[in-house]
Amino acid sequence: MTHRAWATWGLLLGALAGLVWQAPAAWLASVVQSLSHDKLQLRQPQGTVWRGSAQWVLASGAEGVDALALPQRLSWRIQPQADASLRVELELPCCATKALSIWLRPQWGGATLELGNATSDWPLAWLVGLGAPWNTMALEGQARLQTQDLRWQWSAQGGQLQGQAQLQLLSVSSRLSTLRPLGSYALNLQGGTTPQFQLSTLSGQLQLSGKGYWRAKGLHFEGMAQAQTGSEVALASLLGVLGQRQGNTTVLRWG
Repeated sequence: MTHRAWATWGLLLGALAGLVWQAPAAWLASVVQSLSHDKLQLRQPQGTVWRGSAQWVLASGAEGVDALALPQRLSWRIQPQADASLRVELELPCCATKALSIWLRPQWGGATLELGNATSDWPLAWLVGLGAPWNTMALEGQARLQTQDLRWQWSAQGGQLQGQAQLQLLSVSSRLSTLRPLGSYALNLQGGTTPQFQLSTLSGQLQLSGKGYWRAKGLHFEGMAQAQTGSEVALASLLGVLGQRQGNTTVLRWG
């Protein structure tokens, strides 16, 4: 190959690298929307794929009329590492006091996704954007997510979740009940060969409890929702929406 040919190839590779590095944030928004089947959207994106911001929106679909954005924009920074991994930092002024860190590490025949230990608070009202049944329940309150050594590893043989997480639903209320708040709850996740879930009530007139696990076929959960004495009338409509009624108790079953 002549010197001139080498120079031409060098220019082409340099131009390609520059194009990739300056790829617009709209490309990332399109990928996120496609992978989530339009449920998760990054609207009004600014910047590049590697460093940008957007409105983080939950929607029931591409034309979801209930689409709802977080009150402040999401900012991200994606940093390629020397070992071919990617470090992602998400800044959410509405929901976290410090940036949330995510690591994507490719491995032979698979990859590992790691979440940094963090605490974040999310408005339950955001779920209305997903449409039914969330727009019917119209939940209010806060969802506090705490993660510890949480990572998801997958390969051709399947995936495995390791670590721990706790989701606290605090001062929950719903359009379907005049009782405000309904209560506060905790959902604990313990990773392992078969990840386990446990739901418990921290306080409130609506009592929730149950256990579940996650396998290759999906989530399996069994539990119950019960109105404490004196709250049966105020909770009747909500208990009917949650599942199969048995007096003042509703059976919760998924999977």
